[in-house]
Amino acid sequence: MRYVGYVLALTHLFLLLWSTGGMVEMSPVKVPWTPYTNVDFPRWLLPIHWGAVMIASTGFLTGYFFRWRGTPAFMLAAYSMLFTICVIETFGFMTSATKYIAMTAELVAYTIILLLLFKSRYFVEYFG
Repeated sequence: MRYVGYVLALTHLFLLLWSTGGMVEMSPVKVPWTPYTNVDFPRWLLPIHWGAVMIASTGFLTGYFFRWRGTPAFMLAAYSMLFTICVIETFGFMTSATKYIAMTAELVAYTIILLLLFKSRYFVEYFG
């Protein structure tokens, strides 16, 4: 289960880097990569979207590396925030034919991670 922790840490590091790139894309600076921000989303929604991902990823990484006992509860709040934003984006702005599949996959991922954090003996002891 320790390796699952490493995978989760790497995943949240990727999310932090991804959201940082998304924030940079909002600036007037010309980015050296093909922009990946969803063009369906209005400009006002982007700081909320990218900021929420930054908060969740930073919270997980900080909690994981400092073995903060509040990490599971923090992630429950963070994933609730992210999923709320996902629902707003999916029903309000996205035009992709696979938008409901993507939303469901996101919910399943959050649920599995939260079950691990709250129910896995390894993580309960790790954060305890």
